[in-house]
Amino acid sequence: MHMKAKHIGLLVLLLMSAFLNAQDHRADLYQAEQSYTAAKYDTAAVIYQSIIDSGYQSPELYYNLANCYYKLQEIPSAILNYEKALKLSPNDENIEYNLNLCNTLIPDRIEKVPSLFFIRWYQGLYNYLPIDTWAYIGLGLFSLFSLFMLIYFLSGRMFLRKLGFWFGMVFLVMSFFTFFLTTQKYSSFQKHDEAIIFTPSITVKSSPAKNSVDLSVMHEGTKVTILDRVGKWQKIKIQNGSIGWIESENMQVI
Repeated sequence: MHMKAKHIGLLVLLLMSAFLNAQDHRADLYQAEQSYTAAKYDTAAVIYQSIIDSGYQSPELYYNLANCYYKLQEIPSAILNYEKALKLSPNDENIEYNLNLCNTLIPDRIEKVPSLFFIRWYQGLYNYLPIDTWAYIGLGLFSLFSLFMLIYFLSGRMFLRKLGFWFGMVFLVMSFFTFFLTTQKYSSFQKHDEAIIFTPSITVKSSPAKNSVDLSVMHEGTKVTILDRVGKWQKIKIQNGSIGWIESENMQVI
């Protein structure tokens, strides 16, 4: 319970910090927008990246940076930043559309391993709303639980006591579930276990050694999941389920 409260407190602080940072960077954002409008995409990209490096993050910022890279035909960088934007704002149609468009421009066409239906259902619910919205819903549901518990303890009528108890339990379970989703999304946001390949062509190895067996060849723009690390080598999983090793210098973490 205390851990959940700590996570919610951190989320509130992050939201406040994001608001203050947005105020500080208004001039930079305006300059970046003007540069983009004037087709100075490299200048706009530098400004957007400097804002990110200063500690400010938002889906709109990563989306705009990705658009700059798309205009510059730097597709791996565009994919990387669209993925970062989508991580902050799941199910955003504009981000998904541009990301899918970029994925049609990379050499590799990798078929995803289909997930079980209940995993797809959970992922759909998990990604349906951004993290702050789930946090607010959880707080609202917990407030309703508290209200019905007051009815249960203070009412002198048996009908209202039963109503307060059972509705309170329903809202308690729902609030716990939304808090669980919030903490899962927060942990996912903090975890950096996915990456984009940036080397034009890289050979995937069977073990973390250059003289190991060659398994396959990947190209820039391909998305991988990081499973393990051994020195400068990363054990990666491709979306079709294949597993191998590549050196970390060949990719950038989402």
